[in-house]
Amino acid sequence: MHRRLWIVALAALAALAAPFAAVAPARAAVTPVAKINFQPAASTVPAGYTADTGLAFDAARGSGWVVAGTHDPLDLTRNTRDRARAGIDPRLNTLIHLQYGDVGGTAGVATPGAWEYAVPAGTYQVTVAVGDRAPYDSSHTIRAEGVAVVSGFVSTAAAEFRTATATVPVSDGRLTLDAVGGTNTKLNYVEIARVGPPATPAGLTATPGDSQVALAWTASAAADLAGYRVYRGGALASGPAPLARPSWLDTAVANGTAYGYAVTAVDTAGTESARSATVTATPAAFTLRVNFSDAATAPPAGYVRDSGDAFAAARGYGWVQPGTTTPLSLAGNGRNRNPAAGQADVRLATLMHAQLPAGSAGVTTPGSWEAAVPNGTYTVTAAVGDAGTALDSVHWLGIEDQNAVAAFAPTVSTRHATATRTVTVADGRLTLSATGGTNTKFNYVDVASVPAAGALPGVRTSTPANGATGVPPTTSVVEDLVLPNGGVDQATLTGSTVTLTRVTDGATVPATTITSGGGDVVNLSPTSPLAANTAYRFTLTSGVRDVSGRAFTPYSIVFTTGAGTGPGGPGFDKVVGVATGAPFTTVVKGPDGRLYAGTLDGRILRFAINPDGTLGTATTITAVRDNAAALGLPGAPARTVIGMAFDPAGNLWVTDNYEYVGPLNVPDWSGRIGRLSGTDLGTYTPIVINLPRSVKDHETNSLAFGPDGALYVSQGANNAMGAADSTWGNRPEQLLSAAVLRLDPAAFTGTPIDVRTADGGAYDPYAAGAPLTLYATGVRNAFDLVWHRNGHLYAPTNGSAAGGNTPATPTPLPASCARRGYTGPAVPALTNVPTAETDYVFDVKPGRYYGHPNPLRCEWVLAGGNPTAGTDAFQVGAYPVGTLPDPAFDLAGTYDAGLHASADGAIEYRGGALDGKLLVVRYSAGQDIETFDVAPNGTLTNRTTGLDGLTGFSQPLDVTQDTATGNLYVTELGANRITLLRPHT
Repeated sequence: MHRRLWIVALAALAALAAPFAAVAPARAAVTPVAKINFQPAASTVPAGYTADTGLAFDAARGSGWVVAGTHDPLDLTRNTRDRARAGIDPRLNTLIHLQYGDVGGTAGVATPGAWEYAVPAGTYQVTVAVGDRAPYDSSHTIRAEGVAVVSGFVSTAAAEFRTATATVPVSDGRLTLDAVGGTNTKLNYVEIARVGPPATPAGLTATPGDSQVALAWTASAAADLAGYRVYRGGALASGPAPLARPSWLDTAVANGTAYGYAVTAVDTAGTESARSATVTATPAAFTLRVNFSDAATAPPAGYVRDSGDAFAAARGYGWVQPGTTTPLSLAGNGRNRNPAAGQADVRLATLMHAQLPAGSAGVTTPGSWEAAVPNGTYTVTAAVGDAGTALDSVHWLGIEDQNAVAAFAPTVSTRHATATRTVTVADGRLTLSATGGTNTKFNYVDVASVPAAGALPGVRTSTPANGATGVPPTTSVVEDLVLPNGGVDQATLTGSTVTLTRVTDGATVPATTITSGGGDVVNLSPTSPLAANTAYRFTLTSGVRDVSGRAFTPYSIVFTTGAGTGPGGPGFDKVVGVATGAPFTTVVKGPDGRLYAGTLDGRILRFAINPDGTLGTATTITAVRDNAAALGLPGAPARTVIGMAFDPAGNLWVTDNYEYVGPLNVPDWSGRIGRLSGTDLGTYTPIVINLPRSVKDHETNSLAFGPDGALYVSQGANNAMGAADSTWGNRPEQLLSAAVLRLDPAAFTGTPIDVRTADGGAYDPYAAGAPLTLYATGVRNAFDLVWHRNGHLYAPTNGSAAGGNTPATPTPLPASCARRGYTGPAVPALTNVPTAETDYVFDVKPGRYYGHPNPLRCEWVLAGGNPTAGTDAFQVGAYPVGTLPDPAFDLAGTYDAGLHASADGAIEYRGGALDGKLLVVRYSAGQDIETFDVAPNGTLTNRTTGLDGLTGFSQPLDVTQDTATGNLYVTELGANRITLLRPHT
């Protein structure tokens, strides 16, 4: 995987003739190393500076000039100048051309140069000044160790010079300045200072559990932080590679042994801070076994008795009012049915009424039971029922956020129900609830901690939640996951490991079960609507595994559907599978009246459309695959085609990407934009190459020609929430990722446009005349783009599941902040964000931000931040109250497409009852097509689901319309088919 080894740190700007601006304080002390003025040999050297007159690099001198991109010495003495203007800072009056810009001139050296200064390995703060007098014919760019310190600065009469600072690591013994990406760049002076070791991490805590210790500490805001190391007993325990997160789980521990921990910070040059103060933790197992009974009955061996006393901290367990922590006494509600019952198991002979019917002897106020336990994961076995003759109960038992027993009505032959659940406690209290039951009776409960549970995958939250009522019969069940080792293994999601059953008789509901492209949710979607007003049980078993092979902790909930009345309105007749046998991704009708469908492996299938809307025999176009094979691209010939759009000349423009087949090994910079032309579109021409790419299926997605003739492209994010995370292979964002890009097709002159922005590339989307630019940013993973007739661009976009990380605003701010004038808000990093984002439809506007952070663009705030103590639109509750959204966040243009919807393909419907509506395919929750009303001013309203014919798909991904007939064509990736929808007449 790739990790960016630097973060630019902008300090200040300098105006004409002004001394260089004060540098913002760094996160550690700095030691001056050198001050170099670039000048002719005859010029006066400014006080405190050393002159560099353009001499070639010399090891004895330890500095000098080399051919850019090499270490070959280069003499640039002919490129020095002294303007000798009155009233100008002498450091700015002198300069050296890194790129001699006098075309055809003989007064300078045309070979581009780079300047090198010998320094020990470490982290350095580098301040540079660039600029010159008129004519203002330069685009000044300076990089330090590949980091853009100044990018594309063009002098004006009001601001002839710019000064900026970057903090960079040096590992090869030479600090290098170059002008890659600039034009006739002129360097005035440079100041170099050594940055001290990182600050020692603060706030270290160690939380013991069963066979584990969970460590956490305050995240560093240092611009050049590489990560952290953890020491146990003075020895390195976390491994030599720095940890990306300010947390670590130690499972190499034994219960009953005390362990001391300290943590350090490491910068990108490998310099390590002093160790923090040591904290100590002793892991231990936890067990508790409770028998519910009357006050007179002795508990069985190994058990303690609960006879209805209110919860008391000293005892550690007892009864509370349901949904609260308010103590409640149910003393007098305990029973022992022996000896009449003859029940050999004392645990089942005794009971406690959690819900005693009105008029009974005892406390008729319902209660819940709680036990104080360390936060962690527990296996809990509990029994309900009555060994006596009474059969008047309907028992319900909830354990934490799961259901254990639902609607158990005892019979003469079956008087008890026992269930085991594995649950996670986060509030220090394990809760048993009888909500939903009638006269529920608790017999006993066994609680045991799960060893090293922090390393196990499991369910974080469920939609719908346990106990939910009024759930739409067209619902999907979606589980947000805890994934300490990477995503869920799709192959383990089967009809036996993930089930939905009817509570009344246990009948299994036919359904499809999938995960997201990120492997960060489990989605079960019934193949037909559920029955109204009916209870269903969702179960995920330990047969589900993550990509490391670890079994999930089991999980089970119960929910009840509502009446299920639909929205009415227009509908469609479905003709399933008018094309089959290929992993269809995208579909569009061509100007020739035929249907074109792209596939996961890079084929494009062309179909004649029959008069009844069905499709003829496919012609396969292999131009994308053939070109990939001819060029020897990684993974060739397979290439995933997502975007397809025809230009006015009838050429088909496509996006194609390295095909993701499961492992987290997709190479970065593997996206392309190409053009198919010629006979049967058999010629593929690469137009844009080296677009960024995540390790999974966030890639170069759809494209659409705009009203201005430009091509608009959706580029996916590299991770979940803006900062690297293990589920997404710890890959950081790149400069062009998580954005809508704009390409000027006329800029293509025959040579592919290489847009790699790092790792050896220097493409600058901000440069004057750049062919591919950033149109809008923060767009996490928009599968499709739709230009509506109202002139607005809409982008259905996938939000993140829970568990992602967000970046912290560093100190000092990066140079990228200068481009957008960013000064705040300053936000902390968030680790393992506990709530999922919804999915969105964005009304995309140029220059606006849509909520997915990208540190390289100085974008830090996830979604709407958390501005007030109330409920804010698209808020992230993990942020401190008062966290404002990014100043460019387009709240008015952000619309909810549904939690876990995986909003993907979209069109503007033309004609008929749906004329002008936006249709959005939902791949995940619902597996359907939803509609929005669209106003002339761009506003979206009236999100509607459940229209006749627009439900019941198998992982639908894209949709297109044949405007001549009103027919829709939907690609169903889960069934390898295209389905036809004919509008009702």
